[in-house]
Amino acid sequence: MYPTLLRNALFPALDVLNGTRIASLLSFLEESQWRSADELQALQSQKLRATLAWTHANVPFYRGLWDGAPESRRPRSEHPELDGVPVVTKEELRAHLAEFPVPSFRGRALTIKTSGSTGEPMTYYRSAEQESWFWALRFRMWGWGGYVVGEPYLTLNLNARTALRKRIQDVLFRCSYHGFNAHSHDVDAALRDLRRRRVRHLIGYSSSLYLLSRAMRERGVDNPGVQSILSTGDTLFPHYRRAIEDVFGVRVVDYYGAGGEGFHLASQCEQRGEYHVHPENAVVEVLRNGVPAQPGEMGEVVVTQLDNQAMPLVRYATKDVATVGADTACPCGRRFRLWSSIEGRVPDIVWAPDGSALVVHFFTILFEHLKGIRQFQVVQRERATIDVRLVEGPGFDRPTVEQAVKTAIAGATHGSLGVRFEYVPDIGVAGSGKRRFVVCEVTPDGGLGL
Repeated sequence: MYPTLLRNALFPALDVLNGTRIASLLSFLEESQWRSADELQALQSQKLRATLAWTHANVPFYRGLWDGAPESRRPRSEHPELDGVPVVTKEELRAHLAEFPVPSFRGRALTIKTSGSTGEPMTYYRSAEQESWFWALRFRMWGWGGYVVGEPYLTLNLNARTALRKRIQDVLFRCSYHGFNAHSHDVDAALRDLRRRRVRHLIGYSSSLYLLSRAMRERGVDNPGVQSILSTGDTLFPHYRRAIEDVFGVRVVDYYGAGGEGFHLASQCEQRGEYHVHPENAVVEVLRNGVPAQPGEMGEVVVTQLDNQAMPLVRYATKDVATVGADTACPCGRRFRLWSSIEGRVPDIVWAPDGSALVVHFFTILFEHLKGIRQFQVVQRERATIDVRLVEGPGFDRPTVEQAVKTAIAGATHGSLGVRFEYVPDIGVAGSGKRRFVVCEVTPDGGLGL
């Protein structure tokens, strides 16, 4: 009965207290997901035109950028309203933070501080309206994975959750929250909560879910009753997915967004296949060399929010990379556009002199099948060479591993990329708490340039 009580009574009451409308938007999204492609496009275009008009009239930063940016900053778009509108970067927004929240914005703005995936601090301002869409979309995506609002769930995140408001929220939504990252995780505490609270849904960073699954496998621990698993936050590598699904016997649903910026953009559905791009709250583009990427092509994700007047994000370069899916409909019946995969971030891709791009998955699959490697990291500081950092484990054979790595990379880059090896006792994590498998410090030549 509690899920019914929460959805119909407590949820709307919380909206009144917080000045949000998450409950009503969730009901809208549960209906809109079954609309036709034409209806969804019409809704999105209407909101986009209103967003651009308001931003131009009220935000001097964007007005100056749009009027003065060179042609090189004006990529093409399949959306007529955005065609030629300059792309904006996080660095540009950071330099103009004093101009946000927009002075003419009326309403409550949330201040969101984030270290970013590489430890670079950033502040975002999010309107209560955008906050409402953020949570409503999250609950819809979770629903695709089997979650029911009000049922107990456990979240594995990178950092502890201590704010009083958030702790009260966790109690009402029956959430058990654990800080769980590469260098700090309490497996016993997580397992106790899974059993004691009869948790049905497990939600967390892909790397955190993998760490828990690996620890359970090593201890011979079976699934204590989890019925659905949702992953987010960092890349769900194939070996992550296999380990999680093997231990729990439950298929993983992956979703993609950004907590700092306050958007949820794409997610797998019940089919656990391609990623559905959510159109109601944002225009999401994938750009390659200044034009929209075509099916099968990889490009950079660029986002325009449609409900955040406190700090509009218009053609915001996320530095994330996705591959566009085929122009077909998912068997689930939803008419959203599809991505075939989410590749990670631009700084997580190695660029070879011949123009080849080696995504993180290339390296995780390569090193997964080489014996005796405890940890690895690939660093590119110059165009023609990468440094492969390795932590040796039992059964490691240097000549065999080095030859296998050189052969694989030469084959993938037509022999254009050299390899150096470095052996270290440990590989640390980034300032955000995530472990980076690839660190690229060079700019792609003719790669994903916007």
